[in-house]
Amino acid sequence: MSTELRVGIVVLVAIGVLGYFIINMNETGWFESEEAYVVNVRFDSIAGIAADAPVRLAGVRVGRISGVELSPEGQALVTLRLNPEVRLRDGAIATVASMGMLGEKYVELTAGTLGSPEILNGGFIDAGPPVSIDQMVVVMNNIASNAEQITASLTNVFGTEAGEARMQRILDNLESFSGDLGILVQANRASINATTGSIEELTAALSESLPPLVEEMRTLLADLTTRVDDNENRFGQTAVNLRDVTESFERSAGQLEEILSKINTGDGTVSRLINEPETIEKMNQALDTVDDSLNAFDTFFNRVGQTRFSFGLRSEYYANSEATKNYFGFRLELGQRNDRGFIVELVDDNIGAPRVLNSITDRFDEHGELISRIFERKITSAQGFRFSALLAGRFGDWQLRGGLLESEVGGGVDYFFGSDRWRLSFEAWDFGRDPEPHLKFAGGFTFWDRLLIVVGYDDMLSKDLRQIYVGGGFTFK
Repeated sequence: MSTELRVGIVVLVAIGVLGYFIINMNETGWFESEEAYVVNVRFDSIAGIAADAPVRLAGVRVGRISGVELSPEGQALVTLRLNPEVRLRDGAIATVASMGMLGEKYVELTAGTLGSPEILNGGFIDAGPPVSIDQMVVVMNNIASNAEQITASLTNVFGTEAGEARMQRILDNLESFSGDLGILVQANRASINATTGSIEELTAALSESLPPLVEEMRTLLADLTTRVDDNENRFGQTAVNLRDVTESFERSAGQLEEILSKINTGDGTVSRLINEPETIEKMNQALDTVDDSLNAFDTFFNRVGQTRFSFGLRSEYYANSEATKNYFGFRLELGQRNDRGFIVELVDDNIGAPRVLNSITDRFDEHGELISRIFERKITSAQGFRFSALLAGRFGDWQLRGGLLESEVGGGVDYFFGSDRWRLSFEAWDFGRDPEPHLKFAGGFTFWDRLLIVVGYDDMLSKDLRQIYVGGGFTFK
């Protein structure tokens, strides 16, 4: 074999290997199996996505977009070609997502409800709302503008020699606080462990009692809906009767006006009683008494209606996740002692709400005998913005909170001491999460009535997700 022929063979082999690697790196799917699992989705908008865009399940690539068409309803009909081993169930959702702020767009899938029927090949799944980058940019611009204003304010406060001295005192106080906190935790470690055990028992009891309660509420709502549907005709008849009563009232009012006119112009006993000056004077005295009573009620309600408004910004850094949670919210306090109020917060969650998916896969032989059983546990998380809306009540040094906590039903307990500078908080929410609800414990210290530092322990019951966090923020009242 000549040297030229050997060189030619080596070049051809190198070109073939290079082409193979290029095709696999670009994930073109030229050599994908003809046997594929195909599902369809109708999107209102798929801006930035075209055919051959990747499809991912729990962050893992499982297929690609094989076709995009415009349906007669004006929606984008997207065909997803998935790997044969992938199976989706009822409740599966497809969402347009992106790899970071400027990364490529792709279709993210959820597997659906465990135990539900599988979606057949060629079937349809629901489309989730897309994440709008424009909305995120507007929110980030607003946050950046607020941060710029905060920086300018901090420069005015700490930019002088007096400000530097004040900052040094703050750092000294923080160092002293850290030492005191370490001593306090070390001295009360047994109490903290006992408290944690009690909390675990409480959450276990809640996990057993809440599902039956939720089921009873669903049954009650279904029964109420049925009763409303059954009595729809009665409601219509009630409206007709109400109209008849209104017409009768108008006729009675006309007759009453006629009677009063006769009394005013007549000479009878009733006419003299109404028109005599002595009677009018007594009526004026009675009206003055009523007016004084109304003024007293007005003063009372003004005292009760005293309110106080405050807003703040707080950021928390989570060590294990190496990510942050940012909170922006306001509080409206009511009552003469401001012991009741409303709390509303917008949460920018860069960690994500954890979800644990447990699955069991059984294999049988041709006779129906069980060969193997595989238990699989996956932990996923969904980052994004969350919302809290809580009712709060203060009882001495204790405060109770309840309502919507990070877009889930939950509540919290706070204990204040040291002239309300020190605060211990416990929060619980997402009670339906499998396997444990979300519990969070924190201790905080406020100085200058504005600045706050906090340290805590998040997701206390989860062995996989529990972690320590630290944070700080400020409040304006």
